[in-house]
Amino acid sequence: MFEVIICTVSSGRVQRKAFTNWEAARAYADRWSEKGRGYRVALERIVKPMPLRVLRPGRSMSI
Repeated sequence: MFEVIICTVSSGRVQRKAFTNWEAARAYADRWSEKGRGYRVALERIVKPMPLRVLRPGRSMSI
């Protein structure tokens, strides 16, 4: 997944929008970049965290 982050320079407002593919995110970021100098645009890849395994005491665990 990819996330476009848009910051309005004058107010400091931050907007975030997630996309499933790079092309859609890049097109959205480019449209905001063309609006002028009043915006800062960043494009980031979102990495999903690995799920945590819950360890349960059993025969295989030694104390």
